[in-house]
Parts: sequence; C-alpha cells; structure tokens
Amino acid sequence: MVYYTKCRYTLIGSSLLIRRSLLLVIAVVVALLSGCSSFPDFGADLATRVQNNPDMAKQQFSQGLDVTQGRGTTQDYQQGVELFKDAALNGSSEGAYMAGMSYLTGRGVNTRFSDAANWLDLAARKDHPGALYQLAVLYMNGRGVNKNRLWAGYLLSRAADLGHKQAIFDLGVVYARGLGLPQSPAAAWYWFTQAEKRGVPLATELKGRMYALSNAASRQYASRTLAYHAGRIDRSTTLFIQLRLDELGYPSGLADGIWGLKTDHAYRRFIRQELQLSDLELDWQNLQLIRDL
Repeated sequence: MVYYTKCRYTLIGSSLLIRRSLLLVIAVVVALLSGCSSFPDFGADLATRVQNNPDMAKQQFSQGLDVTQGRGTTQDYQQGVELFKDAALNGSSEGAYMAGMSYLTGRGVNTRFSDAANWLDLAARKDHPGALYQLAVLYMNGRGVNKNRLWAGYLLSRAADLGHKQAIFDLGVVYARGLGLPQSPAAAWYWFTQAEKRGVPLATELKGRMYALSNAASRQYASRTLAYHAGRIDRSTTLFIQLRLDELGYPSGLADGIWGLKTDHAYRRFIRQELQLSDLELDWQNLQLIRDL
C-alpha cells in the first residue's frame, strides 16, 4: 500500500506567474466520522515511549502491511494502523511513517493532522525522507502544528539531501518564492536542475525561468554551496542554525550552510547567553528547542 499526497504550487515573482507548478499545500481526503473512536496520540510522549526492538518492529510492520493489503487475511485498515503504531514504538521508522500517513489520509483512522505530525516526527528524526517531506508540508501550511516556514525549509532541505524527488523540486519553489528560506533564483535554479535530472514534471520549464532571473556568478556559487557536504555539521542543519540565530539576534555571517568561524562563534555565544550552557549537541531534540525559543 502506497500513500501519497499530490501538491500544487503557484510560483509568483515580481513579474512572473507560473500557473502550472506545484503548490506546497497538502491535499488530503477528509473522512466522514465513523462509529469508531480513538484517543489522540500525545506527541510529547511518543519519543520517550520508543523502544529498540528491531525484530519485533519488523514483524509488526510486516503484519501491518499484510492486514492493510489483505494479504492472507481479511483487510482491516484500522488494525493495520495499530500494528504500524506498535512497530513505531518498537523503533520502526517505516511504522511511524505509515502511522503518520494514516492520520494524514484518514485511512483506518479519522483524519487528524496533529497526530499525523506526531508520528511523522518520530520517523523524521531518523531521517526518513518521506516523513521529512510530509512533515515539511504540514509546517509550511500550519496543518496540525504551528506554522513555521523556516523549520519547514529545514525539513524539506533534509529530505532533498536524502534524495526525495518531490522535496528536491519543492525546494526549488521555496527558494524561488522565499518561503522560509532566503529568496534566491540561483538556488532555485540549482534545485530545479536536480529535479530535472530525476524526471520531475515542470522542472525544465522552471529551471529555465530561474536561469533567466540569475547570473552566472550566483549560479556557480549556489552550485558550490548547495552541493557542499564536507562540513562537520550537515548543510541543512547549519543553514537552519544560521537563519535562526539571525532571527534571535546572534548574527552568524553569510547564511550559506557552511559551518565557519562566524557561525561557530555566534552559536557558542547564543548557548552561553540564552541557555547558560557551554556546549549543546545539535540533535533533533535540541534543534526543536532552538526552533521554539
């Protein structure tokens, strides 16, 4: 069973209207309330409830697929969702993703964006590309979560770096319009180029438009910085920290996704003054802490 969400974009520049592009708005099926009822999942508790039981997780996830697809048993989406959730709580990122998509699409449970975000978050923190992408869409539009386009840009960038085809294209749109990340036709050109290589519809047309709005020097710079993966902290995380520090009043230099001396100095000054700490690892939990300050 494959879940997917179609997105449609409208890209608008000062003199540019792209009518046939994809919009970063999630299209979901809103299911009618059925007789079954369930209590909401509590997102703050989910991560603390996860155990590391890979064999059990694999078995439960496989059973969830069998039940939802009716393979050797009666098809039962509701039971399948419960099995996906059990698998997620035993450490399966795929289980967490499928549970999140179930709440997103209303398959086996009532549509509930907040629960979708909670389960997708479990998978995203393990770098599940699909979960990162779907969570980005929720944050971009404020569906089930507080709208946060900078965080959405970070999630989308992570998914793109992991090779998620739709995220690669959508990141081009984000840069073209300045949705959470700095507006940059050159950066948009770079991501549309990557999308074109993967056969994404409309990528060639939009790449050409962004080429016309940029110059050779800016495209060369974008190609160099956006393809950079040699830093001790990954490019997407670095860019998020640079932009967030600037928002919080700690200038970190050029927001280029490269962790240099200015970024390091600004970050250390920030954690000392704001958090009273001498060091802070940039893991998922701490990134969310910085996001929410």
